[in-house]
Order: sequence, then structure tokens, then C-alpha cells
Amino acid sequence: MARRVQRFGLVNLGCPKNTVDSEGLLGGMALAGFQFAEDPADADVCLVNTCGFLDAARREAAEVLEDLAAQRGRRGRPLLVATGCLVERVGGAPELAAFLAAADARVGFADYPRLPDVCRNLLAGKAARAPRSGGYAGKVLPKTYFDWLDRPRLRIGAAATAYLKIGEGCSNCCAYCSIPLIRGRRASRPMRAILKEARDLVAAGAKELVLIAQDTTAYGLDRAEEPQLAPLLRELEKLPGELWFRVMYAHPRHLTDEILDALAADARFCPYLDLPLQHASEKMLKRMGRGYGRARVDAALAAIDRRLPGAALRTTFIVGHPGEGEKEFAELLAFVEQGAFDHAGVFVWSPEPGTVSARMADRVAAAVAEERRDRLLAAQAKVSAARWRTRKGERTTLLLERREPDGWHGRTPWQAPEVDGETVLEDAGRQARAGDFVDVKIVRTGTYGCRARRRKA
Repeated sequence: MARRVQRFGLVNLGCPKNTVDSEGLLGGMALAGFQFAEDPADADVCLVNTCGFLDAARREAAEVLEDLAAQRGRRGRPLLVATGCLVERVGGAPELAAFLAAADARVGFADYPRLPDVCRNLLAGKAARAPRSGGYAGKVLPKTYFDWLDRPRLRIGAAATAYLKIGEGCSNCCAYCSIPLIRGRRASRPMRAILKEARDLVAAGAKELVLIAQDTTAYGLDRAEEPQLAPLLRELEKLPGELWFRVMYAHPRHLTDEILDALAADARFCPYLDLPLQHASEKMLKRMGRGYGRARVDAALAAIDRRLPGAALRTTFIVGHPGEGEKEFAELLAFVEQGAFDHAGVFVWSPEPGTVSARMADRVAAAVAEERRDRLLAAQAKVSAARWRTRKGERTTLLLERREPDGWHGRTPWQAPEVDGETVLEDAGRQARAGDFVDVKIVRTGTYGCRARRRKA
């Protein structure tokens, strides 16, 4: 009798950096002979790739695990394997273990190459051993993880867009951030490995490569005295064809004129930059341990305006960090109202175990922090709508992603995947396909997106 093929499912939680890992997990399981199940509840074993960065993310992971456990049938399937950041976070902060209580096994970064064996043993009734690591504070991720990153990925999401991970970990050690505790110190991938993966992704049909890391602008600082992002961009520029390149997570401390000039050198580099600032108050930037002050923020924005005019800007802010009084929040609100950013995310600070901020006493009441988040988002919504209005009538390129009843949905160069809204093409025609680049004119705008029509020759 033929042996039954074991089926696996996957739930991907968290940010695009998790998506790359999830695609690697999918590829490794498929190469090991497991069959993918679209519905995780139908699988023999289900992977839940978790995020452990914030309390809300930990709660989401716990809810997903508990929901899947509640759907088990008489065979007790699916068995649940937790992977990702929360696994490492729990290893270094055991008080968070309850969030993974419903998981049958945990697999940390070091053990990603042997995940199929872990799943087989679990399905055979063998106890899964604990992950090797409890986080990577003060260390770098192991070589086994970086070797694993070079293996084939099974892509998820829009076929035309692929995330390209250029590094792991972070050495900025901001006061509020647990990333260095989870993913360790900055470690840049070798440029040759990145370029090979870029070529492979393009050969497989990717039209847009989105460069990601915890701090993309610091790429190469662990290997050389100067950031190496600009040389990497110049190498990517040599890839032939109609492509887009986009840079996310550009820490302003490491943004250089050389990087901006490299982005401006080729029209295929999207006129877009994600510049996570977190605050605009001098006092709060120091309190957060950002490594720069308000003067650096203003200088970075001026340099972008000078060298990359017309670029769309995204940022993120944290409100409610210890020490943020009404004066500091008013500074941040006024900064947003100046209208520099097309897109912004706003998070409420949470005390992350092991971070400097968690030991600070002058905390902001939760209700006050949430009210500040709402006020900041409302102010940014007005700015976003105003900036979109200035683009009405502008000609640009649209990358088509999927067809909906109201038309083809896609993104302009000013919109990053997953976070920035979409553009609807009103007259795509019958020959349109996902992954097409279309010359368009913006005809209507809203708060976070717009509508476009084909540009007439």
C-alpha cells in the first residue's frame, strides 16, 4: 500500500520579513515531500510563523494557535508547530510562554533547516525537543539560518512582487525595541547571495523587488566601514528588463547622499522611501535611544527633497512612550501636520520585557496613548488626502495585481505592497494580466489611494 502523503499548512503572521521566512519554510517542506493544504485545518501539521515584537502580535499568535487547536478532529490533527520571532522571544523571556501554550512544538531560527524532520517526528508521536536558542541578544543569527535563506522559496502573495531580504538583526538597540533580543546583532547577507536571489526571483516572474532588513540603510556596516547599500543598488541596476526596485525600513541615521543618488540614477528605482522616524521631539528621540536628534530628521527630509524630488515617503511613529508629555506630543502632531509624508503608521508603546523603556517609570496612561494615536492618524489622513490631490492628472506607471468587480487593482511607484493602499484601473481592457506594467493617468484621488485610466499616446 502506498504511503499517505502528509499534508502541511502555514499561517504567516507579522511583517514582510516574516513573509520571506514563511516562503522558505514552505519551500523546505515541499522539497521534503510534504503536500501543501490550502486550509490549515485540513493539514496533518500546521506551521504558525509568529511575530513577537509587540503584545498585540503575541496575542494574535496565541489566538491563531488556539483557534486551530479547537478545530482538531478525532485524529487530533492538525498538530501545531510554532516558528518565528515569538519562539525566540519566549526563549529569552519565559514569562511570555503562555502565548505558545497551544503549540505542540516550537522551532527556532537555528532549526529551520531541520523543520521537516521535526514535523515527521511529531507526526510519529515522538516528543519534539525545545529550540536551541532563547533569542540572540548580543549575538548574530547562526550560519545555519543564513545558509537556509539561500534555499528556494515557495512564494506567497502577489506573484509580481517579491521581498528581497538583504540582512538580519539590528545593532541600533533603540530603548523600546526587542528586535536585537530576538534576531540579534546586524548581519548583512553577502552581496553575491542577494544578487543571485534577485536574478532567480526575476527569472521566476517577479516584476518588483522590495529590499527589506531591520535597517536597510545600514546594509554592509558589519562588513565594511561605510554602508554598502548604494553599491548593492548599483549592482541591482544591472539586472535587465522592466522592473521595479523599492527600499523599505531606511533608518535615517544611516541614510546617505550616496544612497539617495543611487536611487535617483535609474527610473526603475521607485521614487519612494520608507523612513521610520518614531518621533519628532528632540527629547523623545533621545529618550527612545534613536541615535539622532531632530536636526538629523530635518536634514534627511531636505536631502530627500533635493536629491529625490517628488518621492513618496512613508514613516512610522510611536506614541505613549515613557516621558512623552503633552508638549512632546504636540511637537509630533505639528510635525505631521507639516505634510511631509504620504503614508504613516502609528503604534502605541508597550513595555517589552528586557528593553530599556520597560524599566522607565514615567509612563503614559493607556487611554491617553490611544487617544494620541487616533489624533495623529486623523492628522495624517488629511495630509495623505492632500498629497494625493496634488498627484491628480499626473502620469505614472501602474503594476497590476488582481482583478476585482470594480476593475484591476494595482499599485503606483508611490505605493508599497500591503501597507499603502491601492490604485484601481478603470479601463484595463480584456488583455490585461497580473504583473503587467501599464502607463496611466491619475483621474481621481482619495485618502489612501486613487483611480486611474490608461494613458493615451
